[in-house]
Amino acid sequence: MATLEVTVRTNEFGKGAARKLRAAGQVPAVIYGPGGESVSLTLDPKELLQIFKLSANRNTIVELQIEGKTVEAMVRSVQRHPVTRELLHVDFYRIDSDLDVEVMIPVRTEGRPAGAVLGGRLRLVRRTLRARCKPSDIPEAFVVDVSPMNVNDMVMASEVVMPPGVKLIMDGDFSVIALYGKRQVVEEEEEEGEEDAEGSESEEGTEA
Repeated sequence: MATLEVTVRTNEFGKGAARKLRAAGQVPAVIYGPGGESVSLTLDPKELLQIFKLSANRNTIVELQIEGKTVEAMVRSVQRHPVTRELLHVDFYRIDSDLDVEVMIPVRTEGRPAGAVLGGRLRLVRRTLRARCKPSDIPEAFVVDVSPMNVNDMVMASEVVMPPGVKLIMDGDFSVIALYGKRQVVEEEEEEGEEDAEGSESEEGTEA
């Protein structure tokens, strides 16, 4: 598990203070969650980016060194500049190894669908799935073997194999992966284009 030094921020809040921090090579952050109050922090973005690079996992867990104490936390969200992609703000979620956490897990496919030889095109309908598990059981991804799929086949959420200790959270079953025929894909794209055009006309009419 990676370790990250952070500093508690006790004064100078707001956009102006955040700009000063970034100019000094730091970024604002916050940690919240069970076992403690919300605490404002500052950190070196280069160190955190290096942790991201090494872990290659969106659900990165780090040991934060805060005023001589070690706190295990998960990177809950990251704000980046829309153009430069620089880190602007980081949210950490305090975790307890004995308590479940809810996380978004990426869906990845492996294999070449059998229906690809007939012109079938694979579509990832859901790129992430929400799951609940202990921090130590968080998978890097849900990997689905799509090699048996033929045209018009779908993989439902209930069919995605869960690793031990991981439970999928869903209100109802839904499609995660689909294999469409080439004609179906073209028709679907055309229909989406028509719906967009109709929506634009409707909005203009309302404004007028």
